[in-house]
Amino acid sequence: MRLDDDELIVALDAAGTIRGAAKQLYLSQPALSQRLKQIEEKWGEALFIRTHKSLIPTPVGEEVILFAKTRIQEEKEFMNRMNTLTGHVRGTLSLAVSSVIAQYYLPLLLKNYMEQYPQVKIDLQTGFTTAMYAQRHNVHVSILRGELEGEDVKQKLFSENLYYVANKHYEDTNTLIEFQSDATFHATLDKWFLTEPFPLPKQTIKVDQIETCKQLMLNGIGACILPEIATKDLDDTTCRFTRLHMNGNELRRDTWTYYNEKNASLPQVKAFLALLHEKSLSH
Repeated sequence: MRLDDDELIVALDAAGTIRGAAKQLYLSQPALSQRLKQIEEKWGEALFIRTHKSLIPTPVGEEVILFAKTRIQEEKEFMNRMNTLTGHVRGTLSLAVSSVIAQYYLPLLLKNYMEQYPQVKIDLQTGFTTAMYAQRHNVHVSILRGELEGEDVKQKLFSENLYYVANKHYEDTNTLIEFQSDATFHATLDKWFLTEPFPLPKQTIKVDQIETCKQLMLNGIGACILPEIATKDLDDTTCRFTRLHMNGNELRRDTWTYYNEKNASLPQVKAFLALLHEKSLSH
């Protein structure tokens, strides 16, 4: 079975549907179905049971999926060894990045990296810090927010202030607009409201993205609490920024890189960490 067949089988298992796997692999559904049929003919067994809602691996399918995953991983490890021997910056760079960093910090960094090392394939996951932290052993480098425990090598990229931000024309609002984040972040803000002489919001509007939060604030719907990295496009002629303090200390949000030493020796990872370090110094 070819490696692209392995990737197809693994994608079908992960997506659970022909449609989902076709989207992931940039194939049409009929083309993917035809390739699956050819693979099953080669094995002489059905690999998936088709239902109206999903694909269910057969016992043979489960073994083939495991075999495919093993081959893909072995291929990655082989390429990593070859890259280390030759010193060429190529192969795959896998990243798990917190959503806020992926939105405001990563794009320019990744653009510069891809321009310098066009032979490197980028495998990027983004999401809440807790979810990305759980993926840290499955990727080369994680960029995460807040204080997290673990034995992985970690380096602080930067630390930033938190601000209560309100439209100057609606400063007396009693509505807080809250974007989705990790539980530890929201717990810190709840504690701030209780320990500081600041009026508690009478209602909270919850949204999924920081940008939605900002647009609602700008239109006078309410105030919001933002990390400094998300305030760069807001100006003080429209907004009032109140820096958050608790018990006399500034409330700050740290951003860290996590990786292990083995990964750091790979040329594509070493190059990314160097670029990351260079950017953090200029932040």
